[in-house]
Amino acid sequence: MQQIPVASLDPDRYAETFGVFVAHSLEYPQMLSELAAIVRDRCPDGFQLLDIGAGTGLMIRGLIEVCNKRPAHYTAFEPNARHARDLHATLARLGLPHEIHETPYSRDTRLDRTYDLVLFSHSLYWMPDPAAVMLQAADAVAPGGSVLAFIAGPYGVHAMFPLFEPRLRRTSPMLQNNAISSHELVIGLRARGVEPQVKMLPTPIDVSGLFEPSAAAELGEFISFCLQVEFSDLPLQLQDDIIGYVRGGCVPSNGRLYWYSPTAAVTVSGHSPER
Repeated sequence: MQQIPVASLDPDRYAETFGVFVAHSLEYPQMLSELAAIVRDRCPDGFQLLDIGAGTGLMIRGLIEVCNKRPAHYTAFEPNARHARDLHATLARLGLPHEIHETPYSRDTRLDRTYDLVLFSHSLYWMPDPAAVMLQAADAVAPGGSVLAFIAGPYGVHAMFPLFEPRLRRTSPMLQNNAISSHELVIGLRARGVEPQVKMLPTPIDVSGLFEPSAAAELGEFISFCLQVEFSDLPLQLQDDIIGYVRGGCVPSNGRLYWYSPTAAVTVSGHSPER
């Protein structure tokens, strides 16, 4: 089978297509509910929060809106320049003591604080070894604290990769590796002697109207984010196959069309065992 040479999305195109994907995702209320429950149950007043891959600040803004606890200090890592600009503006509006690192987080990152909660909100896809990074972050968590990762379950977007990735020859690496899911993360944690708590959130994506001819450009941006390539650069037959896959997994309900791509909430405690 002849492979198609494609470039993965660059940081600017990643940010643009991410915005399209998020506009259709209905996962954030469920994610916020899970995050708020952990903050209420496990975090002391005046807790310290580390947000790795903070994006535009959607999660911290939502947390403060729905939870009666505010962090005394908020540390964020966000290497995407577009997202970091929005994050600075969000935190200024919130009036939250904070520190933003516009650099990638890795296993080599050294932290000078102890945190009550570390959050990875769909950011472990960027890590070469997600389980190792999650456990490295756990070493910076105070006793009784937690590391919470939101990551795609092995469905939906993740399941596209065994089908379509063999058709592609990437000329640049993916910034966000959507081939990684909670399945691979849990295997990595267990291999290191850590049994995580896993809760699957039944998170839908509202794709109503996306398959109409008038929405072809928006659908292309949506799928570009899923596969981390320029969808419009793919051969037409492959485009049709990919659209057919997404459409085939959709379910109509109450006049809307949903693609169910569950998000997993994976939690480990701080100070994990020796690895």
